[in-house]
Amino acid sequence: MQIVFDFIAGDIPFDEFWEAYCAAPKIGEWLDSIADFSHEPPQVIAKDRLLYALYRTIALVYDGHVLRMLAESPYPPKDSYTTIVRRQCGIYNLMLTAILTRYPDAKRTKRYKDDDDYYFNALGRSIGGAEVMSYVAEVLNKFPRTMKKADRAAAGKEALWKAFHIKDRKFPRWAQEADWPMGKNSPMEYLGQRRDGELVELRFRDVDTGEERTVEQYY
Repeated sequence: MQIVFDFIAGDIPFDEFWEAYCAAPKIGEWLDSIADFSHEPPQVIAKDRLLYALYRTIALVYDGHVLRMLAESPYPPKDSYTTIVRRQCGIYNLMLTAILTRYPDAKRTKRYKDDDDYYFNALGRSIGGAEVMSYVAEVLNKFPRTMKKADRAAAGKEALWKAFHIKDRKFPRWAQEADWPMGKNSPMEYLGQRRDGELVELRFRDVDTGEERTVEQYY
């Protein structure tokens, strides 16, 4: 299936591939049929910690069937931290692992890993949440892949801190996943937090309307 190799190589965009994949079951069936998880993985997988973990999971948990993992597993994770970029990277790695079991020399792109690393470094552990992730994407996507990695990461982080009204490196310490609330025009400003036993109350304020909200989480 040439479209799978084109996707792995980065020659077609994710949306074009995924639309075709979802519309034509034979693509997934072909991928499942050629992928071989019955022996030790080739070196290109064995030396990559992420791909090796995927290989072992597909082989041991899903009996070597990529389609089963896609259908039954929450991978890529769908928590509030997940972005479109992270999901694309997860699906790409899954497809890549399957292809490399049979074609270890297949051409591949780094764009999905680079984008995922960029988002991860820019967001850190404090910024995230279902309400703000589309806003985050708008901010981070202003800085193209053509920039040097370090420059792109620094620019993206600086832009996010400004957009989230972060001053003096004052960040929330979430008890669970980041759940930053959105204001009228931008993410709310973090004011502070208090802990009462296992309960944590995090206070935020809309810089445009003055509205305050409290997010409760539990350890």
